[in-house]
Amino acid sequence: MFASKCVGVALSGGGVLGAAHIGVLEVLEEHAIRPFCVTGASAGSAVGVAYCAGLGLQRIKELALAMRWAKLGRVVLPRRGLLDGSRLEDYVIELIGDRTFDQLQIPFAVAAADILTEELVILSEGRVAPAVRASCALPGVFTPVEYEGRLLVDGGIINNLPVAAARDLGAEYVIAVDLSSPMTGERQPPNTMLDMWLLMLSTLIRNTHREVALADVVIRPDVGEFSYIDLGHVPELIERGRQAAQEMMPVVLSDLGVEEQRAS
Repeated sequence: MFASKCVGVALSGGGVLGAAHIGVLEVLEEHAIRPFCVTGASAGSAVGVAYCAGLGLQRIKELALAMRWAKLGRVVLPRRGLLDGSRLEDYVIELIGDRTFDQLQIPFAVAAADILTEELVILSEGRVAPAVRASCALPGVFTPVEYEGRLLVDGGIINNLPVAAARDLGAEYVIAVDLSSPMTGERQPPNTMLDMWLLMLSTLIRNTHREVALADVVIRPDVGEFSYIDLGHVPELIERGRQAAQEMMPVVLSDLGVEEQRAS
């Protein structure tokens, strides 16, 4: 099955909720929809880089199930964050090598934010690992990343869903995966400073309306009941991603002018 347009996929940030992206990508592959390009913010950049490097979704799923916060950084108090994020950069290199963006199998870009100029920075050239580290550098949790003369943090605080970046990479049809659904169910009050900070940031990164309007279709996994930091629900998050993608497949297939067909 061949789509009539170059398909781009934009993956939003959302901490651990990013596991839902795996389920979405699984369903796309099952329908033989292979992205021409991928963009990501924060957690979306972490899933996106593994996918664009060609690790395969089964391997990515295994990595998500085995993920621990200790793999992402060392405690550096009283610096500009709780963790320095260096282990995340090393981990990316361990998984895919110290590649540059042009060495990936699928064109890829990540969203970061310049903390000094308050500008959105889209990274699609140079070394991949530090770019992903910068895109995941949640302010107050991870220290900012010095990258090509800029001081960068999590792009989600400015643009949590880089749809325009996918257009810039050449996508004619963009599937956006938005994890910024409202919290549902019973919610516990924040008990620590980290809980409070994450609560405030979760409000900030929901400001994705402008980018959503640029997408051709938006997939919204029902993840509002889950925590941004709890690694204990990865299987459920992947399944929520699958469910949301399956619900939108008739729209996607119709838009792309293809018949319902499963990849062999």
